[in-house]
Amino acid sequence: MSEKKRTIRDQADEIRQELDDLIGEAETLDVEQDPPEAGLVKQQSSLPPVNYRDIKEKSTKKAKKTITSLMKFYLDADIIEKDEYIAAKKKMDEMTMSSLIYQLQAGERALTTLLETIESGELAPRMFEVLATLQKSMLDIIKSQTMYLMAAEESTKRIARDIEIYKKRDDTREIEESGGDSNDRNIQRGTKDLMSAIQAGIKSGKVEEDITDIEIDETE
Repeated sequence: MSEKKRTIRDQADEIRQELDDLIGEAETLDVEQDPPEAGLVKQQSSLPPVNYRDIKEKSTKKAKKTITSLMKFYLDADIIEKDEYIAAKKKMDEMTMSSLIYQLQAGERALTTLLETIESGELAPRMFEVLATLQKSMLDIIKSQTMYLMAAEESTKRIARDIEIYKKRDDTREIEESGGDSNDRNIQRGTKDLMSAIQAGIKSGKVEEDITDIEIDETE
């Protein structure tokens, strides 16, 4: 029995010594001298450093220029500056367009960086999955930008037509209040329309002149 106990005790001591030796060797490992694992080497991007605040400011300027040019094409400058609704709508359109332009530019940079990473040798399936998702997102942003610009143009056209209709109603009301006939076809809007009507009357030979007959008294 005593020999058997010594054998078990000796085995336990040997196992404990082996564990101590392994732990001691692990503490002496130099982590900094370990070679880097393959595929984890940091790749330097060819893109220059970028300040995203500058990109945001440039996107805002481009959006303001686009929306301002669009509204000036259909509306007078006085209406754009003085009408509260149009001024508020202009700011909202500029904010939305600025966000779309910024997302497009930031997405292009991210897409370029991802393509360079894949070209450097990172061929994991997850990289191609992210690439496909990013490309789809870029197409959606481009489509949204185009559709929003078209919607802003149609909205501005509708506002211009409404302003013209209201202006005609105001002119008709002023004529009626002044005692005139709003249905009189001889009332022309502008010198150009008046001259065109005169020329059309001359060519058709339907110009009417009111001639007052003067009677001469022969007895005088």
